[in-house]
Amino acid sequence: MKLILIALSSVFMMINACCSKSFVGDDKIIRITEVNCWLNLMPGGKPSFHYSGTFYIDRKFSEEFNFSEVKVFYEDEIIHQSRPMIQISDEIITDSDSVVGFNFYSQQGIKVTESMMKAEKVDFILIFDIAGKNIEKNFREVPITRAY
Repeated sequence: MKLILIALSSVFMMINACCSKSFVGDDKIIRITEVNCWLNLMPGGKPSFHYSGTFYIDRKFSEEFNFSEVKVFYEDEIIHQSRPMIQISDEIITDSDSVVGFNFYSQQGIKVTESMMKAEKVDFILIFDIAGKNIEKNFREVPITRAY
């Protein structure tokens, strides 16, 4: 009986090792801490859509990653996608030297669409490339603020 249990547990561990995700896909590599979006509807200019946020990345990947795309969804329909601008954050203080903080934000002048005007909340998919692997991070139900 003990031999059967040992054999079964060995098979289970082997299957688990073969099916586990690679290290690069681990959620500990990138941590999104904040995502904001707003519509600039101030008089005197063209309405525009904006997003910004903060993320932390494992220090060993901090110089080799590519934040390739931000996709914004309203009711499962993509309403915007673009490559974000990023900058290392001097203001982000961590209790660990193992991560580096970055701010990201949209380019200026993104045209407001009818779907953006209807939306109260949107979903974000943030797409990173690290060591040749794509990592997608979801941030759900982000309220759209309107600045008048």
